[in-house]
Amino acid sequence: MLKIKKKRLTDRGDRAVKRLAEIETCITGLADNDLLDRADKAELYTPSADMAFLEMTRRNISL
Repeated sequence: MLKIKKKRLTDRGDRAVKRLAEIETCITGLADNDLLDRADKAELYTPSADMAFLEMTRRNISL
């Protein structure tokens, strides 16, 4: 039983890491206007908003 639970938790963690990488890829792939729109509509202090603002900083663009 313990092995099954460990495997399930490991699989869940692997899926979460993969999903986060996909989200990051999507955000970094946005055009400048789309990135600005995403950042403008984002609620503060969410992981996706943080990623959007970091990408804006990297591109040297602002709202």
